Amino acid sequence: MNEKTKILVIDDEKGIRDLICFELKDQGYAVDTVSNGEEGIEKIRKEKFDVVVSDIKMLGMDGIAVLGEIKKIDSTVEVIMATGYATIETAIESLRKGATDYITKPFEMSELLSTVEKAVELRNLKSQLVTLKEMEKLKEEFMSMVSHDLKTPLTAISGAVDVLFDVTNSGETNTKKLLEIIKRQAEKMKKLINDLLDFTRMESGFVELKKQSIFVVELINDAIKELGPLAEKKKVEIKFQGSCNSETSINCDYEYIKRVFLNLLVNAIKYTPDGGMVIVYFKEEASGIKFIIEDNGIGIATENLKKVFEKFYRVDQSLVKSTSGFGLGLSICRKIVEFHGGRIWVESEGINKGSKLIFTLPK
Repeated sequence: MNEKTKILVIDDEKGIRDLICFELKDQGYAVDTVSNGEEGIEKIRKEKFDVVVSDIKMLGMDGIAVLGEIKKIDSTVEVIMATGYATIETAIESLRKGATDYITKPFEMSELLSTVEKAVELRNLKSQLVTLKEMEKLKEEFMSMVSHDLKTPLTAISGAVDVLFDVTNSGETNTKKLLEIIKRQAEKMKKLINDLLDFTRMESGFVELKKQSIFVVELINDAIKELGPLAEKKKVEIKFQGSCNSETSINCDYEYIKRVFLNLLVNAIKYTPDGGMVIVYFKEEASGIKFIIEDNGIGIATENLKKVFEKFYRVDQSLVKSTSGFGLGLSICRKIVEFHGGRIWVESEGINKGSKLIFTLPK
């Protein structure tokens, strides 16, 4: 039995509450009890329960009213109604209003346990169904992004090739410019495909880290230097500051951690307005090293902070069409950092208040 399954028992008869509680705990469930409907509703508001066993006939709020309130607060809770023989019609009414099942009093404890087990199984099946629906939605979103992001450079390449043929036939001399377009778009497509392949490999856990002692300052400077042209194009200044010890080293895979810096810096540059600033610094701590990439860009709404590192997520959906990529960059960063035994997160005070991308690595 899953000991994490939480059950709430609502009944105004103490003897019945205690007996049900004892039997369910003996089966490995986590059980809480209350003596009336009002207390039950308050419990549901404050805590997450998987199953509720509620009497129908109680002083104050009756079971039908309790059922209605529970479904308003959390529609995923499975509710089992307990009723006397004289109120079987009420039990049927409760089923119409969303109860999972009902049992009649007096009941055998084996009957209750069987009913609870069925409710738990039903909840698990519903949860799996929701997961499948979410996966299907994710697949549809992914296919849409793939078709858009791969079609764009292919269209540019195809168009450039067509013009190149025309230029060749007419004797015009724009060949170099057209070849540059082809090369740039081909590189963009190559990066998209590599991101997809790398993420798939990381999701499967097939990553081999080639760790070595690396000077942190040298690693960061290499990443900043590589992104110099991009930052210059957007007129965004990248500043490496703080009292950083040039002798500080870390045991890591140079290429992978450099990729983390590149992805985080590109993200910061992308979402920082022209003329903005991105600051990079690190702090040595007892458990390792904390790296911070801070920008004065568009910021992130509080409700989206936990979504930033999810696959296919974009901070600003208005930029989806104007920027290439599947939205895997930050997800890849999280995988790499976690493979190194570290942690990554983002902090922001809200929209237009900038962001801090932070990750830690053990020494």
